[in-house]
This record gives sequence, structure tokens and C-alpha cells, in this order.
Amino acid sequence: MVHYYCPFCWTEISKDDKTCPQCCGNIKEWDEKTFTEKLIQALNHSVHSTVYRACYILGEKRERAAVKPLIELLNGTNDYSLMEEIVEALGKIGDESAVPSLIDMLNNRSFLVRGKAATVLSNLKCQKEVIEALKMATNDYSNYVRESAVASLDKLTSASMHNIVSNA
Repeated sequence: MVHYYCPFCWTEISKDDKTCPQCCGNIKEWDEKTFTEKLIQALNHSVHSTVYRACYILGEKRERAAVKPLIELLNGTNDYSLMEEIVEALGKIGDESAVPSLIDMLNNRSFLVRGKAATVLSNLKCQKEVIEALKMATNDYSNYVRESAVASLDKLTSASMHNIVSNA
């Protein structure tokens, strides 16, 4: 049996409803949204697995339109596993506007979030603040974070050296 849910309040509805009987949301309007718009809205879904899935897909699709909503979600959650998923998505998207938030995650309470942030920062263009933040992370008390920071620094510096040699 197939279940249908309002995309605005997640109340169960019938297949033929054009507006939600609970919140009066316009379901027809929802149907006209792009897949990306629907994924971004799913970042506010009440079912955690849906939020994780939306983060993952937005990252895989490299959706730059999702950067701001992902950062807002990152700043508004206390769920460390979700933070890891968001950091991973932001790293895959690779938009430089996420750099300050990713650098902030190097100071997160969770060593897993700090390590993920150290890893994904190597996916962004080499910026002075990224290098400095990763250097600081090499002093982290977590071995995982230190190793992630060192690996990212190695990746960034070898890419920089490659560019210098290529341009010579």
C-alpha cells in the first residue's frame, strides 16, 4: 500500500489531494518544483533518514544552490552524524563560500566532525586560511583529526607544487 504525505507538514494525505487538509499547503505547486528545490526542502523533513539522504544527494549532484541551506542546517543541528553528512556534502560541492563554516567545524566537539572537515577542506582551492586552519588541526588531540589534516595538507601542497611546475 502506497502512502502519500504532504511535502510541507508531512501529514499523511490521499493521492488526489490538491491541498493539504492539515496545513493547507499547495501540493500542485510542489509538483512544479525542480528536483533540487525538493531536495533542499527535504533538509527540513521530520524523518532523519530523509534529511541524510537529501544531504547525500545534494553533495553527489554538486548542487551549489544547496550550500546556504546546508550551512544553515549545519549551524542549527546538534546531531554529530548529521554534521558529518553535511560537511561531506559541502566538501563534494566545493563552493568556496562554505570554507568559513568548514574551518569552524575543525573546532567541533566531535572528533569525527573535525576529521571529516579536515578531509574535505582539501577539495577546495588552496586558500591561505585553509592551510592555516589545517596546520592548527595537526595539533588536535585526536589522532584521526591529525592524520586527516596532514593528508589534506599533503594533497593541497602537492597540488600547489604541481601547478608551479606546470606553469614553469
